[in-house]
Amino acid sequence: MNYVIEISGGIGKHIMATSFIKWINEKFPKSKITVISGFPELFEYNPRIHRNLRVGSSYLFEDYIQGNDLRRGEPYSLYEYYREKNKKHVMELYPMAYGFNEYNKEPQSEIYLTSGEDMDGKVYNEQNPNLITLQAFGGLLPGMAYNKDKLDMAGRDMHFMVACRIVDLLNMKGYRVLQIRSQGEKPIPNTLQLNIPFRNLLPIIRHAKGHIGIDSSAMHAAAVFKKPQMIFWGNTHKDNLGYKYDGVVNVFNKHGMHCRPFLQVHDQAGVFPFKNLENDGKEFLYSEEEIKGFVDKFILTLKGCSA
Repeated sequence: MNYVIEISGGIGKHIMATSFIKWINEKFPKSKITVISGFPELFEYNPRIHRNLRVGSSYLFEDYIQGNDLRRGEPYSLYEYYREKNKKHVMELYPMAYGFNEYNKEPQSEIYLTSGEDMDGKVYNEQNPNLITLQAFGGLLPGMAYNKDKLDMAGRDMHFMVACRIVDLLNMKGYRVLQIRSQGEKPIPNTLQLNIPFRNLLPIIRHAKGHIGIDSSAMHAAAVFKKPQMIFWGNTHKDNLGYKYDGVVNVFNKHGMHCRPFLQVHDQAGVFPFKNLENDGKEFLYSEEEIKGFVDKFILTLKGCSA
């Protein structure tokens, strides 16, 4: 049986879904796999995939689905994602969510780069030595627009002033910082800026010294390449969406909601959780000593990983 797998969600979720494609390929090596998704660029050059198609492509049923086993699923909707104890990672849940009645016990996401792409990332890092990538803000819900009153998702994003201070401390230590952001998000002073497709950021992330950010696309990309990371957790949880390899530093917010969906499943409460006119998100600020401690710990981690 050949499989057609439809993937939904954002960039980070698509990166995690590559572990599911790996699982199918290894469990059913004779089956051809067609992937239909919103971000086919993340599956480019993947040798496990027979056809890599975009959602909305013409004649999907007639030309690609008919006669094959079409699977759709939503790992965010499973109980194992929402429960407070013994959470399972989203990558573990994909086979269960897609009707295979199993968990992926040792998931590993994958990104395949061409030699030319890899060289581009290497050259950019040579031109900008000691490069750290930074993603302080994550994407909004589908259909939502950026506006002057709401430039972030308060329960997940790093506070702007915290991000600015992290950049200043890194610059003083001799590191350069590339901010990864959409063009609707606020630029952080004293950072490098690139307006390029996310696919072209992947080789830069691969060759960077490390990554600082939140639960969003660049965290998942950096994890593919096992880069040292410092991740600030708000209303999502590392056990669902984070990584445990050597070099990962997690910073936990006491106001975090332990994996409210913040996406599309049950509600949208996680989008605007704590902001109000009195504090305007200041409960997510850290002291100067705390921020310096985070950065110092991360730099020690970088040096340990390069030793």
